[in-house]
Amino acid sequence: MANSLQDQLLGAGFSNKQKVRKINSAKKKAVNKSRKENIVLKNEAADLAEKARQTQLRKSQQSNTEYNQQADQKAIAAQIRQIIEMNSIEEAKGDQGQAYNFTDDNKIKTLYVSAKNHDLISRGRIAIAKLEQTYHLIPMEAANKINERDSSSIVLLNDPMKADSDQDGDDPYADYQIPDDLMW
Repeated sequence: MANSLQDQLLGAGFSNKQKVRKINSAKKKAVNKSRKENIVLKNEAADLAEKARQTQLRKSQQSNTEYNQQADQKAIAAQIRQIIEMNSIEEAKGDQGQAYNFTDDNKIKTLYVSAKNHDLISRGRIAIAKLEQTYHLIPMEAANKINERDSSSIVLLNDPMKADSDQDGDDPYADYQIPDDLMW
């Protein structure tokens, strides 16, 4: 069996018996004094180890919450992508459709849509969603689902109640007929 550190130091000549006795007697006096006065001796090494364990625990909890937030954001992004791809409505190509202008990040964008879809967008039945750098037409129900997850993906969703109320209200120009070929 290995000798104690005290014995090894004595054997190597780093210490002598007188120093060993002095240290042992000081230790016994401290223990006796703590018993008499009901004082608990501090174990500094254990305190430091506990502090280190607590800081490590806090760091690991923080990294876990960050990891969970990133995983949640990725899951939401995947859900939005899936909703847009599954509910995307066919857009008109080139001269087949009418130009529909809308704003995205304070920039005016143009999307060519059929006359029917142009009317549905203005009534709020169809929304425009942005997936990466492309724009997609999606139904209002799908746009509402996306809004619940992340509203930044929906570029344009007109309020259907406002569109209906504008037609039903007291319009001072109701007596005047609007030309069919008028485009805004």
